[in-house]
Amino acid sequence: MTIVHIIGLPGAGKTTLAEKIECDYDLPIFRIGEYRAKYPMTYEGENKAWYSLSKGLKSYQKEKNCILETTGLNLLEEILPAKRPVSNRLVIKLVASKKTLQERIKKKKKREQGGKWLFQFSYPDKFTFVDKLYKRFEDIPANIMIDTNEVNANVVYDIAMRKLLRFRIF
Repeated sequence: MTIVHIIGLPGAGKTTLAEKIECDYDLPIFRIGEYRAKYPMTYEGENKAWYSLSKGLKSYQKEKNCILETTGLNLLEEILPAKRPVSNRLVIKLVASKKTLQERIKKKKKREQGGKWLFQFSYPDKFTFVDKLYKRFEDIPANIMIDTNEVNANVVYDIAMRKLLRFRIF
């Protein structure tokens, strides 16, 4: 069983790609944001959200493949797999220029641009998150990297599927 882990900064196309794969291959999507919403916006709540996500992935993974959607930047993302090992995780990294990401965030509805999306007050919205963490994201390793700058969602999906087929995921 494989976890297709889609990472990227806000506006990179993670949700769009995850939903296209989910639709075509009937794979569930695990999103950290959905787990965060269940807990208070504190460090303890963040820890509980990641633990709950990891536990959910581990129990589901016994059945079939699934999709994990995160930015790839949370420290707990690195720690929890060590505590609860995740075998067969294939990382798809979606990249775009800072300018492209900012433009895409602007197109989102106001409530989707940030606010309570992170528990840390140093990132009040997705614009600030991209601005502060863009360089750090560049250093994250991945099995597959897709530049989403000048391509539409269908092209990103086609590229992802061609590369995933090489890994014999589906």
